[in-house]
Amino acid sequence: MFEILNKADDKDDFLGIIKDILSPPEQLMVAKRTSIIYLLLKGVDHTTIAKYLKSSRATVAKFSLLFYDKETKLIGIIGELLDKESISHFFEDLFADIFIQPGLKIGHWQMHWDHKRRQKERKMIDT
Repeated sequence: MFEILNKADDKDDFLGIIKDILSPPEQLMVAKRTSIIYLLLKGVDHTTIAKYLKSSRATVAKFSLLFYDKETKLIGIIGELLDKESISHFFEDLFADIFIQPGLKIGHWQMHWDHKRRQKERKMIDT
């Protein structure tokens, strides 16, 4: 698996490989789990995380216990990204991909285009 993912040249290649390997429900599950860990590290309470990620409080508690007072590789990586605050853009994009689905709910097209505009502005600043 590492060799396959290591062949990605950039974020778009990586996401393409992930989409080829994981089904949409599996992608959502991985995204939610990573998001739960991120939000726990940011100090967000369990109820709020469960509400906004549409997960059970038991799932949030499970991840809280798994990573409580442990320094795992994943916690270290997310912690480094938090220090740089570059992860906020990643999670903004991730949440937009998961929760903003134009055509499904009223107002989602506007949210979708607002998100795309912010992404474009970020890319212009980064270059």
